Amino acid sequence: MKIQRRHVGGVAALLALGGLLGAGCAENRSSIFVRGALKFDEDTCEVVAELTAPTLLRGTLDVAFATEYTAALLVGNQLVRRGNAATLRTETSRVQFESADVHTFDAAGNELAAFTAPATGFVDPSTGAEPGLGFANVVLVDSGSAAAVLGESGGSRTPVEVLVNIIVRGRTLGGEEIATGEWQFPVDVCRGCLVDYPPGSDDLSSVEPDCLNTVDAPSRPCRPGRDNVIDCRLCSRVEPICNTPAL
Repeated sequence: MKIQRRHVGGVAALLALGGLLGAGCAENRSSIFVRGALKFDEDTCEVVAELTAPTLLRGTLDVAFATEYTAALLVGNQLVRRGNAATLRTETSRVQFESADVHTFDAAGNELAAFTAPATGFVDPSTGAEPGLGFANVVLVDSGSAAAVLGESGGSRTPVEVLVNIIVRGRTLGGEEIATGEWQFPVDVCRGCLVDYPPGSDDLSSVEPDCLNTVDAPSRPCRPGRDNVIDCRLCSRVEPICNTPAL
């Protein structure tokens, strides 16, 4: 009977330990989280890690101008501050991003690719009830995923959806490995869907519609081929699709 009681006690201890470990894992997953994909300012080509910063509901990759889709992910950090200037204790709850686990799928749920991408950036700890905010630069759709979903034709102006599941991983300054929960983001992949044909871009000396009148052409957009439209006058001399207005 004594042996049996010791055995039961050991099992109870293991279950209690498992509960603690499980709680710690769950807590770790909620410590940092992806809030959204930041929208780059078209004038400065920069992003700001703020609660009021504009974010994207979905991304667009135009393979006529870019081979992969990268994003600046707004990440929140709910770890409490540990630093104390009075006791000369350094802050260990800041998180440096190291990598991301990325899985891409087509609209039917078929996996296109699974890869580990480098992630750069950091995030400060929380202040009171508010999480600290930072951003992680990560590849969400690689060239292989884009090629796989577009098929042998190489794509058209009709976008094809890619669903991206991502987990961002990092390490606190205290040496603790930490990761976000899985976050999903849709990206439309196409060839030429971001090209804009503004009025006046057509060279009227030519019979067929074109984009050869480059007078008053704007400056090159931020991050060509990702999210923002590109004026056809900027690429009509080098990219055939820019000289063929969509009908």
